[in-house]
Formats: sequence, C-alpha cells, structure tokens
Amino acid sequence: MNTDQEIAATIIAVFAVVGLFTSVGIYLMVGMAWDEFDDSHRRPGETLEARPSGWSLLGRALARRCPACGRGPMFTSYFNMNKACPVCGAVFWSNEGEWIGSMVIGYGAAVSGVLVSWAILMFFGFSGTVQMVVPAAVAIILGVGMVPWSRSLWTVFLYISGEMTSAKTKPDA
Repeated sequence: MNTDQEIAATIIAVFAVVGLFTSVGIYLMVGMAWDEFDDSHRRPGETLEARPSGWSLLGRALARRCPACGRGPMFTSYFNMNKACPVCGAVFWSNEGEWIGSMVIGYGAAVSGVLVSWAILMFFGFSGTVQMVVPAAVAIILGVGMVPWSRSLWTVFLYISGEMTSAKTKPDA
C-alpha cells in the first residue's frame, strides 16, 4: 500500500469512528429530548395523547410530512417550506434562526460526501483533476439534494425538543 492509499484508508477509518460517535451523540440528544416530550407537550388541565414512535417520526421526516400529525405536507415545492401544517396547524419554524440546524445537517452531508469521495478517488489513484472535480460535484449534488430532508429532519428534532409549537385549531386558509 502506498502513502496515498494509507492516507485514504485513514480518512475512511476516521469517518467510520466519527460517524459512530455522532450516531451515539444524536441518539442521546434525541433520547433526552424524548424524555422531556411529555412535559413539554402538555398544557395545564390537558391529557396527553399518545406520542408517535421514533421510527414513525423518522418516516414522517423522510416523507416530508408534519411531525405532529403525519398527514400535512411540510413543503409546497422542493425548496419552499410551509410555515405551518395545513392539516393540524402546527407551526414548523417559529424563530428566525431555526434554519441554522438544517443548514448544519446539509453541510455535514456535503462535507462528508466530499471527503469520502476524495478518499476513494485517492485510494484508487485517480488524477488530481478528477480528485477535484468529482468531490466538487458531490458537494453540489448533496448540498442541493439534502435541502428538503435536512429541513424536515431538523423540524422533527424541534418537535421532539418541544420547540415546535402545536396549534390545536386548523390554520386560516
């Protein structure tokens, strides 16, 4: 194995370890927020309805559906997100800075894709030009391609953490 292959293998190994620790961290964050879910979603004198499972919420995020009811679409088009659920009235993002979380998810996916694709190209000895062009294309594709899913995943996290406000009446149309 030459030096370039050793570097590429090291990058892939580091990504595997960092990915494992990131997954554990996300699991712990969501688990802690999920423990507080019951208290944050209960209003005084109100009974709490059954909460959706984690897999159900993940499915709703991937389908780009409202995390609160699972029926309303989160998006009117690929890039345009509804302000609230047209079915249950849940407000998706109520604060100006809530786009930062979804941006971090998309950025993380793009950077990961760039580094992994570059490491693979370097491992197999592709030219320097290919090692620059392919990762750049991967960054653009992942950066643009992840937009709706990063926004819906972040909205599910806001829902679990109690930051997403849930309206009890259907919004005015």
